[in-house]
Amino acid sequence: MIWVVGEKQGAGGTRRRLAELLGVDVPDLMAEVLWLNLWEYPGTKTERYVQLVEEATQPGDVVWLLGRRVQRAFGLPQEPALTTIERSAGSTMLCLPHPSGLNRWWNDPDHVDDATIVLRALWGRRSV
Repeated sequence: MIWVVGEKQGAGGTRRRLAELLGVDVPDLMAEVLWLNLWEYPGTKTERYVQLVEEATQPGDVVWLLGRRVQRAFGLPQEPALTTIERSAGSTMLCLPHPSGLNRWWNDPDHVDDATIVLRALWGRRSV
């Protein structure tokens, strides 16, 4: 299973970008992933959401952490873009720069190419 952990619901740019990188449409993306936004509602208990994800992930699952704030919520230091971390429980975490239109990292075509390769490789690991 692929978990996508973001910050909060936006206008859909993040989903569109991820779908485009994967070569799928947004409904197909959303049908294949479990999406969680850590700061969806005022008063959200972010640490509880993180704990739930960590407890629920199974060996072979992949967790895409969208942005540095999400990485910090999971207790990770500021990792370089596209870093994958193999967890002791057998899951993998991907540190992905936030794919909204605000992050300048995505302006470099080489970064987009690298992200496409990494995301498609992890996408292929999902259980269908």
